[in-house]
Amino acid sequence: MDLVQRLLINRNFALFSAGSFVGAMGSWFQSVAIGWLVLELTNSSFMLGMSSFMQLAPVFFLGFFGGVLADRVDRRTLLLSGLGTGAVAITTLAWLALAGRAGITTILAASLVLGVVNAVVWPTWQPFVKEIVPHDRLRQAIAFNSARFNLTRVLGPALAGVLLARTGAPVCLVVAAIGSATVVLSTWLIRRERGVRARSAPASWSAALVDGFGYLRGDGFACRLLLVTAAYGLLVMPYQALLPALARDVLGTGATGLGILLAAIGGGAVVGAILTGTSLVARRPGLAMAIFGLLGGAGLTGFANLAAGVDGPARAWLPPLALALTGFGSIGYLTAGNSTLQLRVPDAVMGRVMALWVVVNAGTMPLGSLALGAAAERAGLLLVVQGCGLLGIALGAFTLLTKAFAGSREQPPPTPPEHVEQATAGVT
Repeated sequence: MDLVQRLLINRNFALFSAGSFVGAMGSWFQSVAIGWLVLELTNSSFMLGMSSFMQLAPVFFLGFFGGVLADRVDRRTLLLSGLGTGAVAITTLAWLALAGRAGITTILAASLVLGVVNAVVWPTWQPFVKEIVPHDRLRQAIAFNSARFNLTRVLGPALAGVLLARTGAPVCLVVAAIGSATVVLSTWLIRRERGVRARSAPASWSAALVDGFGYLRGDGFACRLLLVTAAYGLLVMPYQALLPALARDVLGTGATGLGILLAAIGGGAVVGAILTGTSLVARRPGLAMAIFGLLGGAGLTGFANLAAGVDGPARAWLPPLALALTGFGSIGYLTAGNSTLQLRVPDAVMGRVMALWVVVNAGTMPLGSLALGAAAERAGLLLVVQGCGLLGIALGAFTLLTKAFAGSREQPPPTPPEHVEQATAGVT
């Protein structure tokens, strides 16, 4: 019981975790279903990349403005509005799919709506966690939240693959709609102290934007972390958009095999996320991030080589094992970077800084997905995935050799800009 209480921290975080777990499970059903529908309708790797682009591109273009909103508006209210809109969008798509009326245009339109929702929700979600847990438990809360999310990467794709093979994509979308409704309910049930709701920011949007970038100018570590993460999101992480085609056309394992690949990534990711909450990473977060990034690229390179060169029974388990290392390294890097950044940043600019984190993390992925989808149709799937892995190795080696993340723990965070200090004076 004591262990459970330590993990759940308090009532609000327990509600947050439970709702997020169900919602994330639904998201994986949604992702598997949309990817498979697009592949069935178009038989195109490029369109797979396009569907991912539509869901994530708004994060790149609008994510920072979502962060400004998160610093100006009550975050719980903002989350409820965004999550409710997303629930309506996925429910509508599920209904159309059940009726046999979900064409590629409909899927892309729903993906775009979900992308705009993500541009508001994702920058708000992370500082909202900081509001509902004590500061001294924040790294543990972020690690637990990441482990919980990545546990759904194990369970969600595997269950979605089974359901997809037996009933088809429309039923998977129904499950996703139920998950979306659940996370809206859990967020609505969260209650905070009245003082937390008070929020103040510069009167104009332009001043808010300037203050956000002004804070980053004084924090060299944060700037380096964001730049490296942008490169990782653009050049390495978009391999995930190609997994449906890899499972069907390269490995020949179909929908069930896609679930196995995603579950393998999730299994490694859970271990990586849990490790980031330990004192081992807390003592040397910069070194840990560099090693995590290096291992993520090595796993992806190994997957491409094994998928091309292994035959017989080993072909069924060696490539997924390599993807488990990819999940371990990539999610370990992102989770360690996320928690380290949140622990440095003052709450006054938290929404804007974490919005930039979301932009360089998830927002760059659609650009990479679009480029990789086009490249895969010309150069081949495995060659493109191998290239992603080698770039991941290069980024990890670069950060390790140049000590790009030096100061991640020792260097104190800079003072917020003058506008921020004035705007937040007296806020409890």
